[in-house]
Amino acid sequence: MRKHQRLLGTAILSLVAGSAFVSYSPSSYAASQPSAVYRTDAGVGASSPASATGLSVTDFGAVANDGRDDYAAFAAAAQAAKRQNKTLHIPAGTFTLSKIFTIDSIRVEGAGKAATVLVSTDPQKGSIDLKGDGVSLRNLKHVYETTVPRGNGAHEKNSITVRGASRFVIDNVSVSKSSTAGIMVAYGANNGVISNNTVANTGADGIHITTESHDIMVENNTVTAAGDDGIAVVSYKTSSVPVRAVTIRDNEVGGLSKARGISVVGGEHVAIENNSVKDTMMAGIYIATEGSYNTMNVDGVRVVGNTVDHTGIKEPEKHPNVLVYAGQGTIDNVEFIENTITNGAHRGIGVWGDGTVRDVKFERNTLVNANGAKTTFKNGNIELVDNVGF
Repeated sequence: MRKHQRLLGTAILSLVAGSAFVSYSPSSYAASQPSAVYRTDAGVGASSPASATGLSVTDFGAVANDGRDDYAAFAAAAQAAKRQNKTLHIPAGTFTLSKIFTIDSIRVEGAGKAATVLVSTDPQKGSIDLKGDGVSLRNLKHVYETTVPRGNGAHEKNSITVRGASRFVIDNVSVSKSSTAGIMVAYGANNGVISNNTVANTGADGIHITTESHDIMVENNTVTAAGDDGIAVVSYKTSSVPVRAVTIRDNEVGGLSKARGISVVGGEHVAIENNSVKDTMMAGIYIATEGSYNTMNVDGVRVVGNTVDHTGIKEPEKHPNVLVYAGQGTIDNVEFIENTITNGAHRGIGVWGDGTVRDVKFERNTLVNANGAKTTFKNGNIELVDNVGF
């Protein structure tokens, strides 16, 4: 094997030909829990009638399609379901909620995300909050009647907020409109699954994972027209530990989302696999540390088998399709393997910033780029192995 190194700006490039490719196992970076944690046991769109093991919100006075506030009935039903250790069912129809609906350590199931619709009427306090252990939300749609500007990004304005829950599931839920994030995972939430959801027209990120959360699977979701990033992992220095052990796979992200498609802005051991990212205003995939938001370092991100097409649309930023950016601190152990990166609005791939970039590897990627520079490597130890189009 022959290896050549040369200095380009402040970036060291190592070009390696013919090296063996070692296949990636998600368990290396994903949650360390058994794989069963990540299965969902409700059929997509399925509904289950209330039974000996379940209650219905209609048993507590909720009435579909009458335009009246159902919050009191929903709150009473959720409390009863927790006391009795039963599933809470919400039948088909539209229900109105005037306050934050909290579900704590229970299963909540609708009749399908096109059938059961929960409408929040207070744009400042309309989140569905998940707490406790083993909590789940399935098979329904949540929408705000009206929204307000994002402002301070208060979690009360999210569509769904996971507040430190463990072993949680959000599956087959539709989020349409929110003042801030679509699905927010925060406060050390862990061992959770976010799967088969549709998230659109949010005021902030579509799906956002932050504040010490860990062991999270984000799988098979569609995120479009997000008010910020489509799917984001963000670790702030105000936390004691970074967000870690997150797998983001088989998602479709884009639809003119206003910022990045999939981002890791501070975090450890994140896998980004087999996603499709298209038509975002800024970079399709973004790995970064940011001084303006005081984020932590990045260590251990594997970006494998994704398709990134026509991103970085916004000017004057002119992001590349893929961007590694060190605004402060350190980025290390980042790998891009077998991705297809095409049709960048302004350029293909970039690695830059005034912080420290250590090892960044590009292996067996295909780059097709007609606009601007194919690659812009200004920082870091960049290793290139058997790529096409660089």
